[in-house]
Amino acid sequence: MKIAYVTFEYPPFIIGGAGIHAKFVTRELARRGHEIIVFTPSFDQLMDKSMSNDENSNIKVVRVPINNKIPFRALQFWIRLPGILKLLEKENKFDIIHFNGISYWFLKRRIVNAPHILTVHHLVKDAVFSTHQNFFERLKNISGETGFLLPLIEKKCIRSVDKIISVSKFTQEQIIQTYKIDQSKIEVVYNGIDNSGFTFSEQDLEKIKLTYGMRKKPIILFVGRIDDPRKGLDVLIKAFKLILKEIDSQLVIVGKGNHTIYKNLVDPIKDKIVFTGYIDDNTLKKIYSICDVYVCPSHLEGFGLTILEALAAGKPVVATNVGAIPELIHEGINGILVQKDDTFAMASAIIYFLKNPVILERNNFLNNKFNKEFTWHSTAKEHERIYETMVTLWP
Repeated sequence: MKIAYVTFEYPPFIIGGAGIHAKFVTRELARRGHEIIVFTPSFDQLMDKSMSNDENSNIKVVRVPINNKIPFRALQFWIRLPGILKLLEKENKFDIIHFNGISYWFLKRRIVNAPHILTVHHLVKDAVFSTHQNFFERLKNISGETGFLLPLIEKKCIRSVDKIISVSKFTQEQIIQTYKIDQSKIEVVYNGIDNSGFTFSEQDLEKIKLTYGMRKKPIILFVGRIDDPRKGLDVLIKAFKLILKEIDSQLVIVGKGNHTIYKNLVDPIKDKIVFTGYIDDNTLKKIYSICDVYVCPSHLEGFGLTILEALAAGKPVVATNVGAIPELIHEGINGILVQKDDTFAMASAIIYFLKNPVILERNNFLNNKFNKEFTWHSTAKEHERIYETMVTLWP
């Protein structure tokens, strides 16, 4: 099949889970013999070529030009996308057009003559609710996820497409309840992870510790966008202060974003905290491998890729009981769930794992789950099944 894949995030521009999803789903679909044309904004002037190739010859990437000096980059992308899509459609008709998240505004009901499919990672309305932003904060971020525009666009997107793919049962239920969408229109397809390459030599791991100044103390790990209030990093830092009263440990924080917003929280214990900034996938796997416990303090997770990554490294997880996280964490088997914003419960759960080191048995729970449900191969295979069904039903 020839698939038009529209995504706001695509390598090298990846912010979070949606970008990782786009990278691996397109790659696996290409390996299965489908022709993928990715339409994504050009955030770097060096990428303003009209078309560039991915590592797989079945993937072609169209970088839609935008002016990075002008605000509302998404709006520029949405305005230019239909013309570029239609131009390429004349060469060879698309069988499917797939939108990865809110990557188009749907002012026109249909932009090509093919089934329109939308992947929903989480609802932006849920993001607004989970961050408790007031009117003025939302107005300041008017074009962002918690602003006033995206919820309206999200509603239009969800009601305009022919099929919705939800990355979790939680997100599926939120779509049904919030937008009164019939369940038959929605299919749940879990994300996958790259479950390879988690075995490293002691020398490799010691080198990583030296590189980032990690000491020979228990390591608590957080991975995510550090200036996204949805991720709850402030709650973890507060919990870490409680942990330090009982266990001399260190908190390693991995991810993009401005960490100076936590200055007042961090200053008294800054020698106990390591901010790595952005790191590549291989380095991240090494850091998962050296941590003692992984913590996901999020206020909302439509899926929770970092949790799977920690489990793949055989690490126990402490996470908030929100969103789709309970679909991944099974109490007493691979982690502990706590209520969001409960710093005492979070600290207690982390202390439990630090005092009772656990190495999860990958040959049992982990391998069974990853090999069947949480692989990008199985994710792509489910996408293929949905595509084939939609093409068959298409008039």
